[in-house]
Amino acid sequence: MHLRSWVALLALVPAVAMGADLARFFATVHTASGRFTEVVRGRHGAMVTHARGRVWLARPGRFRWDYDKPYTERIIGRGRGVWLYDPGLRQATRYSLNHALGRTPALLLAGRGHLTHLFRVQPLPSRAGLAWLELKPRGRGKGFRWIRIGYRGVHIEHIVLRDALGQTTTITINHWRINPTLPASLFVFRPPPHTAIVRE
Repeated sequence: MHLRSWVALLALVPAVAMGADLARFFATVHTASGRFTEVVRGRHGAMVTHARGRVWLARPGRFRWDYDKPYTERIIGRGRGVWLYDPGLRQATRYSLNHALGRTPALLLAGRGHLTHLFRVQPLPSRAGLAWLELKPRGRGKGFRWIRIGYRGVHIEHIVLRDALGQTTTITINHWRINPTLPASLFVFRPPPHTAIVRE
């Protein structure tokens, strides 16, 4: 359940409600890069998809989420827009930021740590050496029931999302690099020739 189903959400969580470590994330992490795996399971636990790729952040507001395996797909967020590019279909879909909410975890990570009115935030018991936090959307129509974030210091290691249909997406992020120099071109998307453009 990648961007077609969700686009990351950490950027929207208020740092003050997240505890000292995640408050430090929003205060000190300006750029970051890492690798991720994404596992989607159906409501009864059977695996639906298993994917992996790379993520880059430049806060506030810019991110890139590239799927490498088993398919190639690129999600780029900058300013108030998010692009989803599928080279196999030769199609690029542009979402407004509001419509992208609930569609990708990078959006969470790339933001300013505000917008508490969107989520109810609750600490969960520590597990596997990680602190955990649960976010539940305020109101309906967000496409998910809850998001759980597992973190150690400023390193966010797991993002788990349960959607409205009961599917669970687990994203594990590792090989973090904090505050590397990232070229601005990473966050620019120009549709290749003969690409079909869709706006939602």
